Amino acid sequence: MKASMKTYNGRGAAEAIAGTAWVRKRTATRERAPQALDARFESVQTDSESSFRCLHFSCEDLSADHTWHYHREFELTWLIRGQGTRFVGDSIEHFGAGDLVLVGPNLPHCWQNDVQGVGRHSAELIVVQFCESDLGGLFDRIPETRAIARLLADAANGLHFHGPTVAEVGQLLHAMVAQRGLDRLLRLLNVFHLLSKCQDRKQLAASDYRLNNDITPVNRHRIEIVHRYVLENLELEISQAEIAERLGMRAASFSRFFRAATGQTFVDFVNILRVHKACRLLGVRTASITDIAMDCGYRNISNFNRRFRAIKRMSPSEYRQHALQLGEGAVKDAALTSIPRIAVAPHG
Repeated sequence: MKASMKTYNGRGAAEAIAGTAWVRKRTATRERAPQALDARFESVQTDSESSFRCLHFSCEDLSADHTWHYHREFELTWLIRGQGTRFVGDSIEHFGAGDLVLVGPNLPHCWQNDVQGVGRHSAELIVVQFCESDLGGLFDRIPETRAIARLLADAANGLHFHGPTVAEVGQLLHAMVAQRGLDRLLRLLNVFHLLSKCQDRKQLAASDYRLNNDITPVNRHRIEIVHRYVLENLELEISQAEIAERLGMRAASFSRFFRAATGQTFVDFVNILRVHKACRLLGVRTASITDIAMDCGYRNISNFNRRFRAIKRMSPSEYRQHALQLGEGAVKDAALTSIPRIAVAPHG
């Protein structure tokens, strides 16, 4: 399939992704759709002391860790360097440097860059992820931001921007990476303002894509219940049996469902979220590592250190040292590979 080809068959992008080398091979039994064809739920963690997330990173191969996924947040992606194929819903298009895309909540997407030569980093990008509800849901409520509300509504099927606005937005995003607090939030609002005025934009996924895609409300609702419950109870003992009961499932059935849908155990998922919380605390608190481990639900410091190193590829003290010396952005590259993504299998 050519990179510029666009399909409207409801699974076009997923099928195209399955043809690339980085997707798992089909199983011989074909009892269910391969996990690679199913969008994965991504748990997005906001930056420390912030209502949204802003990442600036380089990556040799986006497809190695950024597979076909979705999340409840809006996502604005600006490609500073790189080229390849962009998948948003059933839209399949080529992208290059300067590509600027706004993706709405729960819309499956991924970027597959062309790995070039022997250079370690063939793609560089800035990604902003945010929930409208975390910003107070103000855009619909006041006249000054109604154009932004329309912009976000239009992003439900993905928007691609071009023209002079892209360079202006790029400059703002570059500055936003180094900012903190209210200055960064005001910069984000300025980005929204520019995008809301931009007429050089087009819709990516078909208008009826959401009616035909394979992320069922039942499975998405189940995963989101699990995700919300775990986030709200990270410091406590989390019982798989209690989660199963909340979903109206037996513990053994829930265990099979979760492993089949995610490719990982429930315990592994809990550890990922606990380590993410620890990272946020390490970056903003002076509490001891032992106290932070306890606040994140670990009763054994050795277990915490082992889990942290396995997920972040560095010890908690090394992470804190990097955060203090260089700022939180210095360790985000190391954290990228640990973003929990959950494959949601078709219901039935």
